[in-house]
Amino acid sequence: MQLIFSLYPRLCKAEEFPQAQPSEAAREYEKLLEIDLSKMPDGVTGMKSTVYINALPVTVWKVLTDYNNLKRYIPRMTESDLVEENGDLKVIALIGEFRVLFFKKTIRLSINMHETYPSRIDYEKISGDFEIYRGSWILQAYSSKGTILTYKSEIKPSFVAPDFIFQGVLKKDMVAGLTALKAEAERLQVIDSGKPADQKK
Repeated sequence: MQLIFSLYPRLCKAEEFPQAQPSEAAREYEKLLEIDLSKMPDGVTGMKSTVYINALPVTVWKVLTDYNNLKRYIPRMTESDLVEENGDLKVIALIGEFRVLFFKKTIRLSINMHETYPSRIDYEKISGDFEIYRGSWILQAYSSKGTILTYKSEIKPSFVAPDFIFQGVLKKDMVAGLTALKAEAERLQVIDSGKPADQKK
């Protein structure tokens, strides 16, 4: 069974506008924030999310890899820390709260992050309160000014939560997280665009 949530009235795919120059259709695409949830075998929830960000991939990358500040973009996350760094391999520790009605659970995760600059980040749980927690962030340049950011994940909690509640929380949190991440990347892009060329990083 697949559940599809979209903040855009028409379901689109990035391939429909590959590296296109701005047009009416492209401008409509830039409003896209799409979230797909699917029920996988053995109690695993699959998720695919796509959002257009009006910022260059390198700027979006800065936000995604600011691991000590992920709590600013991940709903319910109270702590996020980079605890180990070895080139393109990173280990981060996350602490958050899962709360629905009278149910409350403190969640702790240690995660391996494998960076392929500036186009992809793959991650997988090392330890913590999920049986399965793995996925990827994929960054694709769009036109000459923006980024299509795709998030793919497979998640299975180690705690008991009804599917409709768990998936509802995932969807709500993903919308909030992508919206916050998009806003921060676009804010940084505006700042960076105003800098002299020799000050841009």
